[in-house]
Amino acid sequence: MFGCEYILLGHFLLTKLLLKKMISTAKTTGVQGRIVNVSSSIHTWFSGDMIRYLGLITKNKSEYDGTRAYALSKLANVLHTKELAQRLKEMEANVTANCVHPGIVRTRLTRDREGLITDLVFFLASKLLKTIPQAAATTCYVATNPRVVNVSGKYYSDCNEASTSKLGSNLSEAARLWSASEIMVSTNPNLKS
Repeated sequence: MFGCEYILLGHFLLTKLLLKKMISTAKTTGVQGRIVNVSSSIHTWFSGDMIRYLGLITKNKSEYDGTRAYALSKLANVLHTKELAQRLKEMEANVTANCVHPGIVRTRLTRDREGLITDLVFFLASKLLKTIPQAAATTCYVATNPRVVNVSGKYYSDCNEASTSKLGSNLSEAARLWSASEIMVSTNPNLKS
């Protein structure tokens, strides 16, 4: 594998490493823990079978498309949040998990595509782009606002609950992604937590 598994596994591995400690702290202190995953509305750009696509690009580098892989990674964040929220509920943990879209911010994400056209698009769209504090507002809202106490498994944009793609709201796909992540971690000695 040339690293494609990390598209799906980043949040999963971090969750496995930190979850027991977070649940224990929430129980001990009585303060609700909140997990906020950052995604993007670009998660709606991915369609098809996530696990099959990951296998395809792992076996054949020529099938890799940066935009589609990025959309998949953001969809994985949404689905990870859905499944994690369900598991936290079943555990009766005093911890919530939600996902946010911070908005579109001028970052260096498109650095490999910079040039006249990219610069022109960002210049023309500059009035629509968020500042860093504006982009952070939704994350801060979900992490701290009393209105979000006991709210879990939701997707937020502009400090409001928002809809995900059809695939992003599919609880069966969320569970399938979690299972696939567990298998990938258990079969790859470099990824074991």
